[in-house]
Amino acid sequence: MRLQLQLKEKARLRSIVFILIPLVLSAYTHLWNPTGFPSIHTDEGHYLRKAISTESGEGLQPQARYRAPYFGQIFLAGIFSIIGYPSIVSVGDKNPVEQLYLVPRLIMGILAVIDTFLLYRITEYRYGRNVAIIAAILFAVMPFTWMTRRIFLESIQLPFILTSILLILSLGRRQREQSQQQLQDQQPKKEQKQYTKLTLIVSGIFLGLAIFTKIPAFTIIPLGITMIYLVTRKKTYVLLWLIPVLLVPLLWPLHATLSGDLDDWINGVRYQVSRDRPLINTINTFFQIDPVLFVLGMGGLVYAVIRRDYFVLLWAIPVFIFLQAIGYVSSFHIILLLPPLCIAGGNMIEKIGNNISNIKTKNMLPYIRIAVIGIFGISSITMLITLNMNSTYYQALAFVLANLPNSNSNSTSINPADKVTVVGNPQYFWIPEFVFNKTFDSKNFYSKTPFKTDKYMMIIDSGFVKILDKDNSSRLNLAYNATHNLARFEQNFTGGTDINKYPYTNLKLSPETRFIELRSNY
Repeated sequence: MRLQLQLKEKARLRSIVFILIPLVLSAYTHLWNPTGFPSIHTDEGHYLRKAISTESGEGLQPQARYRAPYFGQIFLAGIFSIIGYPSIVSVGDKNPVEQLYLVPRLIMGILAVIDTFLLYRITEYRYGRNVAIIAAILFAVMPFTWMTRRIFLESIQLPFILTSILLILSLGRRQREQSQQQLQDQQPKKEQKQYTKLTLIVSGIFLGLAIFTKIPAFTIIPLGITMIYLVTRKKTYVLLWLIPVLLVPLLWPLHATLSGDLDDWINGVRYQVSRDRPLINTINTFFQIDPVLFVLGMGGLVYAVIRRDYFVLLWAIPVFIFLQAIGYVSSFHIILLLPPLCIAGGNMIEKIGNNISNIKTKNMLPYIRIAVIGIFGISSITMLITLNMNSTYYQALAFVLANLPNSNSNSTSINPADKVTVVGNPQYFWIPEFVFNKTFDSKNFYSKTPFKTDKYMMIIDSGFVKILDKDNSSRLNLAYNATHNLARFEQNFTGGTDINKYPYTNLKLSPETRFIELRSNY
């Protein structure tokens, strides 16, 4: 009896160590230098603006554009309200803009660590502990997973998707445990039925919230339906799960309808699928920046086809079909594919060499694979996450803050002649407007409407230059030609790095802001 207890204790400690390894690696790769790498993406500024405006009481749709459902901004606004962001940020002697990006980037890093844990548990339930640690380490350290460090809706929705899947798998695990205890011939108890129903409802709510964050999460529905039916063999349970999955995201068009904006909502959804960037281009980019994960993941899917493993296939194939159908695929859309690719790759790696006759070599092989993958991945991603790519952004926006007037509670006291229009990428607007209460009219550089003020300031970066180059006779070019230089911030961290060589190929998706120039007509 004592020996059995000792063996159980050793097994428990081993399980803890196994799960801690990928969690520690994930914490390092996703929480180290969050404000330095990767570069600030336009969508991050957009999502943060909506979250802060929601927290400030401006409602769910402060902007005219319907581009994504609301839960992402509700989720961030809720966390910001709980922790008191942005007022908790103590800027001290450091750049205030950099400190303001620290908190939301840390939140994304924490979510990535949670993703690693959930992925480990899902894989452990389905394939066992050895596959679980390989899959979790792939997710923790392979370079492409740095995409989850950005404040993207995909980064927010991923833990909700994984939680939904894990809850369904937990029912299958519970059923197997009962079978081992020879309880399968007994009539299900009322408590067991209630537990199953409650678990499925909660799972459905989590997936519904994921879809309410961004629509492509609906591609998980085929996997959920199949898993639930195989576990319960009851169509009524499938329907019970589907009800919250479908009802929760319907709150988005319902709100637009009640607000009288249904036409705007339809136009916003159409815009999202009318742009042109085919899936094959994004897959090619994926291969260039992380060829190891690409080969392992795709090879794992082929292996799944050979072994008729429906689990990862039902997870990955609907995502591929959807992305091919919509016609516009950006690299952050691939975030949805990271879990099934890591699981498929981990399963394939674990099975390689299982026919070796030497028992000692066979037992050591999983640990050798884990070590090789971990060392390669951590070395590659360390070369990336230690870079500082955003100094020009932080310096330029700090300059803008210092040169804009403060808001006044009585707007009528502001002299119209003193008002300023700030023209540039929308990612520059939310900090001056919502954090520092600056008085200005914001103007996206792609907008064709005239300025509302005589004075204007332009934030010129590479994106702005592309807009200017499209039409030399445009209203924006005429306004630009009437300005003079206020300040210019330049950066060139790349030095001896070659973005055509791995792992610096990742920098194609995280280009530094080499220059930002501030210009005005006053």
